[in-house]
Amino acid sequence: MKTSWHFSVPERSISSNSEILPLDARITNYSADLWVTDPPYADAVNYEELSELFLAWYEKRLPVLFPEWYTDSKRALAVKGADENFRVAMVECYKKLAEKMPDNGFQLVMFTHQDVDVWSDLALILWAAGLRVTAAWTIATETDTSFRTGKYVQGTVLLVLRKRRDSLRGDRADIWPEVQNEVRRQLAAMLELDDKEDPNFGDADYQLAAYAAALRVVTAYGAIEDIDVERELRRTRRPGETSPLSDMIRSAVRIASDFLVPDGLDKTIWRQLAPEERFYIKGVEIEAHGEYRDGVYQEFARGFGIRDYRWLLGSDAANQTRLKTASELKGRDLSGEGFAGSLLRQVLFAVYKTAEEDDPQPGLDYLKQELPGYWDQRRTVIALLDYLSNKPSGSMTHWKKDTEAAHLLLGTVEGDSL
Repeated sequence: MKTSWHFSVPERSISSNSEILPLDARITNYSADLWVTDPPYADAVNYEELSELFLAWYEKRLPVLFPEWYTDSKRALAVKGADENFRVAMVECYKKLAEKMPDNGFQLVMFTHQDVDVWSDLALILWAAGLRVTAAWTIATETDTSFRTGKYVQGTVLLVLRKRRDSLRGDRADIWPEVQNEVRRQLAAMLELDDKEDPNFGDADYQLAAYAAALRVVTAYGAIEDIDVERELRRTRRPGETSPLSDMIRSAVRIASDFLVPDGLDKTIWRQLAPEERFYIKGVEIEAHGEYRDGVYQEFARGFGIRDYRWLLGSDAANQTRLKTASELKGRDLSGEGFAGSLLRQVLFAVYKTAEEDDPQPGLDYLKQELPGYWDQRRTVIALLDYLSNKPSGSMTHWKKDTEAAHLLLGTVEGDSL
């Protein structure tokens, strides 16, 4: 049976006293209670090139329809987010907007980036412009869909800025505990709000929240120890070189990584694990939640301070990024530094041996013979096997054999005795 319905929308005359001008923020003479800005993301999007695409179509028609408009390229005026000139230009922009708003006015900045160095640049820019972050919210700006491929951003942080009225001074040693407490407070509030059955926040959201929490503390100070704002703004950085602010913000993400204990793992066990082990455990967790974006793994690597993790990936295709299973790792890299020499790596090999022969005894023999201090580490081994036998979800079919093997080995290790 077919039905139809109609809804009449009445006509309304809309009038407003608004004006749209393509104008450099540094020369604006307008005053406003609220400024909304969407700054460049370290050249992630070349907006000036995109605008020229449309000029190619409209160049001849624009002068006819709008005689007062221009049709020439403004590429030379683009504020590029690549070097010290970008930082200086952005400070001039935000300082001008701050001058053109009352003391009780505020600014809303939409920022979409997950690189700690870009966030530290943003902190430096807002700091130098006399602004402080007073609130931050993460919102979903893209719909997760299987039809869309490639690396794309799913969330945007909205930062509320107000004029910094106080001239607080502090040392990094004094400010650091404030950053720690603010990050933990922010994450605790988000965890309390989140629906355990249908989570709204992912790990990337929590990491973005950690960045924003750090900015709230840092930008409240007028001066921090011996950090020379003008020098930092204009300093040419060598590849890999960090700044005091980026170190502080990077540490904030590590706090988030420590705070967010994977579901199904005891926090005392989590705190005993090395950064590489935590990276792998979190990777299994997010895959169980259906998260396959490469950017999330990149953020985990930054948060845990890991440089090389690509060899751990079973797939690095766009929106299909995942870790290797125990059987895919096989016997590769069982000794050395980092993940190769970790307890988790030995446990994964024991799971592989169990799966290979469909018998837990070879796995147990390996652990008892090759693992130093087996009896001292047995409690942690049991916790890791329990996690690996329960965390992979039914949709992770590539884990099925190893999950069953972990379950078999778990029962054998639990029943083992002197």
